[in-house]
Amino acid sequence: MRIAIIKGHVTATVKHPTLEGWRMLIAQPVTPDDSPDGPPQIVIDPLGAAVGQKVVINSDGAEARRLIGAKHSPARWTVLGIVDPAKPADGEGGAR
Repeated sequence: MRIAIIKGHVTATVKHPTLEGWRMLIAQPVTPDDSPDGPPQIVIDPLGAAVGQKVVINSDGAEARRLIGAKHSPARWTVLGIVDPAKPADGEGGAR
């Protein structure tokens, strides 16, 4: 699992039949300080993440194929969760 930032949508006029109907996004894995960490990945998004949102992605191809419902899909990366923006704890900064 990795933290990534959604950079955009994937548009494909031709794609593997098992990916028809699935929302695909471009996710850039990042370090804790939000610097890019490796190449961007195409991810299957069942959760509806927006461009600019931080998400948790997973490279478990077996899980991606289970989600899609096809044993022979080329899918590998999926969005597992959307990361909530951090809020300061009481007494730790923030507007008063």
